[in-house]
Amino acid sequence: MSGSVYSASLSAALNDFWQTLERRWTHDAGQTLRGGTSQIDGAPEPARWQVPPESRGHLTTCPIVAWAVSDSTQANRPSAPCDGWSVPDAKYVECRAADVFSQVGDWAWAKRDQLAAGIPDLAGGPELSSLEDARESLLKADGTMRPEGSVDAYTLPGMVEKLSVRDDGNNNRAWMAGWTGLAATSLKGGFLSTVGPTLKNQSVLVRWLANCYSLRATTIHATRNNILELIGRATGELFETAPVPAKEVPKAKVAVNAAGQAWGIATTVAKALGKEAPGSIGDALSLIGFVVDVVANVGEAKTNEGLRFPQLSGFFAHLDPAVRALHTDLDEAEADYRKAVTAIEQRIAGVDRTVLELYDFTKSSPDGDSSDPSASGRFAVDVVVVMEIAQHCYDVAEVYSGLLSDVATASYSDGQLVGRGVVPTAADTALIALRSDVESFFQKTTARYLMAADRIKKAAEKYAESDAEQKARLKAAIADWHEAGEDRKRDQIDLDPRKEGFQN
Repeated sequence: MSGSVYSASLSAALNDFWQTLERRWTHDAGQTLRGGTSQIDGAPEPARWQVPPESRGHLTTCPIVAWAVSDSTQANRPSAPCDGWSVPDAKYVECRAADVFSQVGDWAWAKRDQLAAGIPDLAGGPELSSLEDARESLLKADGTMRPEGSVDAYTLPGMVEKLSVRDDGNNNRAWMAGWTGLAATSLKGGFLSTVGPTLKNQSVLVRWLANCYSLRATTIHATRNNILELIGRATGELFETAPVPAKEVPKAKVAVNAAGQAWGIATTVAKALGKEAPGSIGDALSLIGFVVDVVANVGEAKTNEGLRFPQLSGFFAHLDPAVRALHTDLDEAEADYRKAVTAIEQRIAGVDRTVLELYDFTKSSPDGDSSDPSASGRFAVDVVVVMEIAQHCYDVAEVYSGLLSDVATASYSDGQLVGRGVVPTAADTALIALRSDVESFFQKTTARYLMAADRIKKAAEKYAESDAEQKARLKAAIADWHEAGEDRKRDQIDLDPRKEGFQN
């Protein structure tokens, strides 16, 4: 889900919540006003209009209150103001129900703002497609380093295998018999012993990096979905019916003491009329008739019976911890993300750099490159074989130049490695540094393959200086290189991580 799609979806969901809440709250406020009071459940402040006693009768037939109870949608709200005509009393009274419903609309909007501020702030970014591109670029590099199917001589693992010298007895290659001596031994024990482990470790690193980018994108994507799902669910819960028990046993009808109920209401009305409360139930019958009629008019909408949350205060108490849980879940996901990045950092810290970026030629220089191979039986040199080793190094450098570009491409999503409020977390900053380190490994590896190729080629040239036969063989090998265009490959391999790699 892109940031723009999420922002639009979030705005639509919040607006739907606000409009549904306003409708529900208007409905509840209408019920409350029809009952003769302004004590609206869930209200964050007192209603602007406290119902005076003389207006209570009017509210049972007020057209605006009737709209609120039966419809409550803003599109059908009566356009004409209420004139305050009280049908039960046959007189005009004060009616400010419309003001109360306008205030309810303000409350609903404030709740929308409160919900928008309460959820994790992920609307401004990141663009998950950018993180996905970074992941795909890293997996592309991994695919080159670990191709599917057979590993032949033309794949990177096959090319590296030609050069690799291992501790498991892999020392009987034809070229090893064609070049022995101090220079060859130095090369085998140094550079060529690190090419295999370096390829393997770097392949693991790019997969780990790809997983970290995926994990970062997943935490944002999942949280965004959870936010939208929570708002949509909360919107539906405003009018959701209460679950019916699987086995509901019919209950005996409760015998209601109508006289007793009416007594309390009649006493209240009598006081409101400035009269003494009647001394007995019988004396109150003249008031009971009126009060019972009022109850009959509003009874079906008085308590929101049948709704899952008959009181909005209960709904808000249910919603608040659900919003807090979004933050808790995101915090836990980001903690896992940080652990993943830390684990890679620790693994890298515990590994020798020679198997992360190849043997460093600047630390030691092989001896004996200019020795006369025929001077002693300790040496055996075939310059064609030496040139083949150099060519293999150039070939691998060419592939690595492309891998360097793939790894560096992930840096384009650095700006999208952010959390709440478009602010990078500690894990985001660490991942950027880690990706930069891995990019550096690939850059050094490419350069060292080129350096190895140059040095080995130079060694072949020095051997040829003292042997006419070797000189002729070298000349023929170079001619073959030129015909195949291989001698120009060296200058076409680019170490700039922001370029494609091999430059045509």
